[in-house]
Amino acid sequence: MLLKKLLPVVAASCFLANAVAAQDTTTAQENAFDDGLRYGTLSTRSTDRRLIFTFLLGGESRPSYFGSGDNEGIVKFSPNLLSLNLGQLQLGDEADAFDDDPNDFPLGLVLGASFRYIGDREAADHPELTGMQDLDAALEVGGKIGYAWPKVEAFADVRYGVTGHKSWVGELSAYYVARPADKFVLRFGPRLLFGTDRYTSTYFGVTPAEAAASAFNAYNAGGGLVSAGVEMIGTYQISDRWWLEGRARWDKLQGDAASSPIVVDDEMLTVSLGLRRAFVLDF
Repeated sequence: MLLKKLLPVVAASCFLANAVAAQDTTTAQENAFDDGLRYGTLSTRSTDRRLIFTFLLGGESRPSYFGSGDNEGIVKFSPNLLSLNLGQLQLGDEADAFDDDPNDFPLGLVLGASFRYIGDREAADHPELTGMQDLDAALEVGGKIGYAWPKVEAFADVRYGVTGHKSWVGELSAYYVARPADKFVLRFGPRLLFGTDRYTSTYFGVTPAEAAASAFNAYNAGGGLVSAGVEMIGTYQISDRWWLEGRARWDKLQGDAASSPIVVDDEMLTVSLGLRRAFVLDF
């Protein structure tokens, strides 16, 4: 099962490596939304008003639902704020907006917003979930705090599901940042996801009514650590405003989430590949 899930990672890695190699040759001859917006230190420099951001568009392979044994392909899009200048107030560093790493943070304290989107779950699409209640899509909105060193980044995110599960989640993450080749940046590090009782019961619980209509026994999933995993992010700068970006994330369900009777596979693999472009808006 794990080998079958790893195939998209191998394919994405090969594609990214080939793109890097091809771009290096060209240079010699003449990169389901996710993280959300991020800010660095504040500045009060007086300049023209300007917004600089990037937008990623690509494809993603992810579990059909939490604990599913199958993956599905979706279109992935993700915005990323690089700099916002309002004259007397500036977020981010405009001078570094077009460097080789569109996902970096100014060194020091990091403050920002955090978003996550979870698609809906319909029993009709998954025969093994016959009798289970359909779940609406969820949009989580919250904040991020962290600290960035030259080669290490650490973050803590807290979000609330304003739609869907309507509960709180927390996420801890850290990355080691390396530059193995010119214009190529690689991040790798662990991630932990926490959820309240309401969150875990929404995605992993089985109510008595659902148990009567499905093949599962009733199950009450408590909150706490939901999953633990690692993520790798690779970006290659194609030109001043274009990047190729690939991501691979492996998560293993923990605690009550892993013990849920609806879980087919407690190991989840998410892989994405896309192009990221920078935009500049003066106003």
